[in-house]
Amino acid sequence: MKKLLCAAGTVAALWGLPAEAHADCGGGLAYNRLGEAAVFQNVSPRQGMNCASARYVVNKWLMRAYRRQYSNRIPVRFYDGYVTWHCYKLSRLRWRCNEFTSYTAFEFTAYRI
Repeated sequence: MKKLLCAAGTVAALWGLPAEAHADCGGGLAYNRLGEAAVFQNVSPRQGMNCASARYVVNKWLMRAYRRQYSNRIPVRFYDGYVTWHCYKLSRLRWRCNEFTSYTAFEFTAYRI
């Protein structure tokens, strides 16, 4: 059994398949103060983040920033208690958020319902 697992790991390494290269780390649904919904999904870590960290920032802080506003726009700047995140659009639905103190980043898809 150990040989089989080692062989599978070697094949994955040879193909260049990192564990969470394009992992979907979750997301969710949030409502602003006017009851307008936004969907956050396809969260993916970039630049030194892992899946759990990206999911935490989106679920705990980004969606919270959306809930606290009357606007139905995706927040482009929010503070997570330690650092400020700066977000911008990559495409019509795809967003990227950067944090410039630790040089970490994540991407996600967001749209309003």
